[in-house]
Amino acid sequence: MKAMKYSGHYLVATGVIHSLIGLALGWNTLIEMHQDHWFSSTVINGQMLFDREAIVWFLLSGFFWILFGIMLQKALNEGFIPPISLAWGFIIIGMLIAIIMPVSGAYLFIIQGFILLLGIKKNNKTPL
Repeated sequence: MKAMKYSGHYLVATGVIHSLIGLALGWNTLIEMHQDHWFSSTVINGQMLFDREAIVWFLLSGFFWILFGIMLQKALNEGFIPPISLAWGFIIIGMLIAIIMPVSGAYLFIIQGFILLLGIKKNNKTPL
């Protein structure tokens, strides 16, 4: 499947979208963290501030997808065929998250998983 050769780009796009949504929705929280000088700004007076922890992890996961997408695209460009477990992992994780959070970007991972699955199947000429 020709679409698989762009799988890394799809992950980069997913990470960028995720990060932009995080910046938009978490902007006020990030401003508060900046006003607290960033260092240890997720814990104030011994209390963990969940909204601050959540935005850090939200943005970190977006940046992770960008980095993973860059790495995957480089590998694909060099002829790498991903393991089928990567495709199934995306599909399963996407489905679990879609069940937990139906209004989310989880569907992008399901789609990307199927693109990988079909591409791997075509390249390996083996049944699913």
